[in-house]
Amino acid sequence: IQAMSVLLHRESLCPDEGKTILDEFDENSQRNASGVSQDLRYALRESIELLGNEVLYDMKTRQGIDLNADPVDAGELTLECLRYMYRMLFVLFIESRQDLGYAPMKSQVYFSAYSLESLRDIADKARDDIEEIGEGYYLFDTLEKLYDMIYSGYPKSEEWQQAFDEDESHHDDFRIPPLKAHIFDPERTHLITNAKIRNHVMLRIIDLMSVTRGNGKKGTRGRISYSNLGINQMGAVYEALLSYRGFI
Repeated sequence: IQAMSVLLHRESLCPDEGKTILDEFDENSQRNASGVSQDLRYALRESIELLGNEVLYDMKTRQGIDLNADPVDAGELTLECLRYMYRMLFVLFIESRQDLGYAPMKSQVYFSAYSLESLRDIADKARDDIEEIGEGYYLFDTLEKLYDMIYSGYPKSEEWQQAFDEDESHHDDFRIPPLKAHIFDPERTHLITNAKIRNHVMLRIIDLMSVTRGNGKKGTRGRISYSNLGINQMGAVYEALLSYRGFI
């Protein structure tokens, strides 16, 4: 109430001279969103390179593929990495916008066990120890499970859905309608889906998508709030990478 009384005060809405404080807040917000979208362009580009190199590493070491005898098409790998990162960007956006009513962020089970937001929290805590995390695949496996639930819906089968509807208790249950979009189709990212991305690489990618690069002499970094990004900023990030092409 105190904050609202200040914002709605005559001096805030129509001062005797200068801009209104609300206009200043709006301009600062727009300037910050523009800076964040620029940071995201660099973050996405670096993430694509990290992801592509990790796929090649996995094909050579874990899958035992001779990349000289059976080379990977650089254009196809680039496109798959772009799709994968756009997929992550989309999930970060819908999880931050509860008003959209899609991601069940109020469910503790979904938030702690499946959400990308929970992985951002892990990345925050492990930022200084990324190289010591190990060679496991927990983060990648969690994201694969999440993307599959979004693409196929949860519960998957009609029997499960009927049981869900008939169940009187829905404590910590959640439901996700299927989103049959190309961006979540696992067949369109089969090189990545068949690979295994190590934890320390996945943590680096999530960290790049979670915080700004920092500016000024101290280079202070801040956590990106996707709920504050508008369609224009998201579109600018998308368009900036349309012509991006990697090579091996």
